[in-house]
Parts: sequence; C-alpha cells; structure tokens
Amino acid sequence: MKQRLNWLWRLFATGFSFTLFGLGGLLLPFYAVPWLLITPKGVKRERKARWLVHINFRFFMNMMRALGILHYYVEDIDRLRQPGQLILANHPSLIDVVLLISLLPQADCVVKSALMKNPSMRGVIRLAGYIANDDPEQVIAEAKASLARGNHLIIFPEGTRTVPGRAISFQRGAANVALRLEQAIRPVLITVEPATLTKQVAWYEIPLSGPFEMVLRVLPERSLPSTEGQPVSLAARQLTKQLEHFFTEELAHYAGTRARA
Repeated sequence: MKQRLNWLWRLFATGFSFTLFGLGGLLLPFYAVPWLLITPKGVKRERKARWLVHINFRFFMNMMRALGILHYYVEDIDRLRQPGQLILANHPSLIDVVLLISLLPQADCVVKSALMKNPSMRGVIRLAGYIANDDPEQVIAEAKASLARGNHLIIFPEGTRTVPGRAISFQRGAANVALRLEQAIRPVLITVEPATLTKQVAWYEIPLSGPFEMVLRVLPERSLPSTEGQPVSLAARQLTKQLEHFFTEELAHYAGTRARA
C-alpha cells in the first residue's frame, strides 16, 4: 500500500512538473525579454539570456528531485569548468539537455530545427540563441563563433533519444563539427536507471519501485585523431564510428561496474 501511494504521488508530481515546464517555456520570453532589452544587443545580452535559461532549468531539476521523482548525480564536474568546450553526450532520456544546461551557465546547443515548432521550446531556443541544425554550413559557422566566445557547445550525436535495447548509432554531424573546427571533444556519459522518459516510454510510465536515477559522468577530454591527407567526409565517418564504439564500451563498463557493486 505504501509503495502504491508513493507511486501515485510521483505520478502526480511528474505530471505537475512537466505541465510547469511547458508553461515556463511559454512564459519565459514574456518576463525575460523586458529584462534583456535593457542590455545592449550582443554577447552581454546573449550571456544574460543563457544564464536565465540555466537558472530555470536548474530550478526544474532541483524541483523534480525535491518532489521525489528522481535522483541525479554528477561525477567529475570540475572537468566542465574550462570554457569553450565541445560536449558530446549520449541521449537516453527526455531531460538530458535540461540536466546539462542546469549545470552550465553558458551552454549553447545544436538543436533539431523541428523544435522551433514546439510551443514550449521555441521561445527558449530563440531567447538563448541556440543553433538549429537545418543548415550544416551555418551550424559550423555559429559553432565556431560560440566556442570562441567561451560557451559550452552541447551536441547529442544520436540526434534523438536512444531506443532502449538498440545499439548506439551516431550521426556524422558532431564529428564533422569537431573536425572542421579542430576542436577536442569532451565526452559526457548519461545513464538513467531504470529506463525512464525514453523514446518509447511515455512520461506517465514511471518506475513502480521508486525515483529513477540519473548519473552524468564527465569523461576525460579526447583529442582528435590525425586526419592528414583525408577528406573531411571520410574522416568524419571514421571518427563517428570511433565515438560510437567508445560510448558503447564506456556504457557497458559502467553497467558492469554497477552490477558488481
């Protein structure tokens, strides 16, 4: 009976949280824009906007934790202190980007252009000036400028959430950005146990046993392999395969470590 009541509470709290998130996405531009208009256009206004999104996302994550919906842990967060990093992360759940941005006051993202049609996200995307992925050359130019300004640039190479039980499959866009900009990669490994808010699990399908757990592991930076004499397209294909293998191995190693603990 106690477990059932706890599940009902977490179901209500989850629904409340995502309703509030959606309303927040709709309302954020209305209360943010007047505050931002007193700041001249340019880098200073951009930094204020991204800090505001960061604060809202941090509130959302901490609220979900306080309501007993989830626990989250971050390992080696000090590795993110250096500005101007290209962060590549796997994508197991709906709130991966929310967790990452909640940790990074000056985060930039490459987002699916389809999100510009999402009422609860388009205002946030426009406000923070995130990079839409519809024009590859524009992505490269904006990514270069963003990293030069000291932002953390977040890319999910899968392009969408991982389907549980399937092998990780990366698109070549992230590798192409890294190679074209000659930018080292900061891998971030995200695990969610039990699988929750995945591509094939609705928001209300929450674990019966208790809060789900998110662990974000910030891994050592990876230098780019030598690509001398190779066309970028071939080098990007090879680097994508290497990253797929690396993330798959790291996830398997972490799962094995957890199982033995």
